[in-house]
Amino acid sequence: MKSYQKDNWILLARNHYDNGELDKAREMYEKAAYENEDDLEWLLELALLYDELEAFDEAERIYDQVLEAHPEEPVAYYGKAILADHEGRFEEALPWYQKAIEYDPSFMKAHFFLAYAYDQVGKTQEAIKHYDAAIALSPRDYWSHLNLSNIYEVSGDYIKAREHLLVALEESPDHYMAWFNKGVIDMKEGKPRDAKKAFDEVIRLEPDYGYAYLNKGIVLRDSGFALEAIKVFSAGMEAVPDAVYLRYNRACCYLLVEKLSEAHVDFMTILDQRPDMAKYMASDQDIKDYISGDQVVSERMTSIIASTDNP
Repeated sequence: MKSYQKDNWILLARNHYDNGELDKAREMYEKAAYENEDDLEWLLELALLYDELEAFDEAERIYDQVLEAHPEEPVAYYGKAILADHEGRFEEALPWYQKAIEYDPSFMKAHFFLAYAYDQVGKTQEAIKHYDAAIALSPRDYWSHLNLSNIYEVSGDYIKAREHLLVALEESPDHYMAWFNKGVIDMKEGKPRDAKKAFDEVIRLEPDYGYAYLNKGIVLRDSGFALEAIKVFSAGMEAVPDAVYLRYNRACCYLLVEKLSEAHVDFMTILDQRPDMAKYMASDQDIKDYISGDQVVSERMTSIIASTDNP
C-alpha cells in the first residue's frame, strides 16, 4: 500500500472521529492498521477507539498484539488496565498500571488511574502516593486535586482536604463536584451556612444532582428548619423523580413537624415503588414509634419483608 493512501485513511479516520462518527472512523483506522500491523501508532489509536466503542475484546486483542511486538510499550499496558477498570476489576488493573509507569514514569494518566484503583480497593496510602505523583506531573489537574481532597475529607484531615479543594475550585470553578465536596467539608466542620451556600451552587450548576438537595435539606433539618428542608427535598424530587432517598428524608421531616398524613403517603409510596426499602425502614430506630402507630404502613412493610424472606 502506498504511504499516501494510508495517510489519507488516517486523515479521514481522524476527521470522522472529530465529528463524532466513530463507526466511520473505525472503518478507516482498520484499513490503515491492518495493511501494516507493525505500525504501532495506528494500532494504538485503533485500540483506543475500540475501547470508546465498547468493543473491549477487540481492544484487548490489539493491546496484546502490540505487547507481543513491543513489550515495553506503556500505552498498551495502560490500555489493558483501563479495560479492567471499566468492569470494576481494580485489583486486576493494578499491575497493568504499574507496568505502564515502570516503562514511562512520567505517564500522568497512569498515575491518576492507578491512584483511583488503589482507592477503590482500600489502599489509601498508595492512592495518595500516586495522586501526588500525578499532581507533580500536572500541578493544576482538577480531578487529581478533587479526588485527593475527597480522600483527606473521608479520613478527617480537613486542612489537607481544603488545600486540594481550593486548587480544584480555582481550576474549574464551574464544575459542581468541587462545590459539593466543599459543602460536605463545611457540614463536617459545623459550618451550616457555608455548606448551604455550597450546595446551592451545586444545584445551580447541576440541577439534577440529587445528593445536593439531600445534603442541603439535611443541613436545614439539623439547623431546626424542618419545613424549609421539606421544600428542598420536594424540589429535589421534581428534579430527580427516582431519588428515593429524598422522599424518605422528606417523610422523616414530615414526622418532625407532625404532618403524619403526608408522612404516611411518602412511606407508602416508597414501599410501593421500592419494596427493597422495607427492611431498611424496619431497622430505622428514628421512625420506630411512627411505624408502630401506623397500622397500614406497618402491615405493608411486614408483608414485603415476609415475602422476601419466604419467596
